Amino acid sequence: MSDWLSIPRLVDIILLGMALEVFWLLWLHRRGEKSGAPPMLLHLISGALLLLAMKLALTGAPPMMVAATLGTAGLAHAADLR
Repeated sequence: MSDWLSIPRLVDIILLGMALEVFWLLWLHRRGEKSGAPPMLLHLISGALLLLAMKLALTGAPPMMVAATLGTAGLAHAADLR
């Protein structure tokens, strides 16, 4: 793979796409004059945290940081299931 296109860079592109999706969902939610957060928000947050943990692991971050990110993703997923 070329230098500008690597797995961590692809994860960044996916995370950017997810951030745009969150802003789009928030805009649609507000436009519909609904209160609170959109129901998909916690689902997207837990997925983004999993991708962030993968990026941290790929770039050689300390294992404790990867574990903390995975734990936070688990909490967001548990909140999403509730």
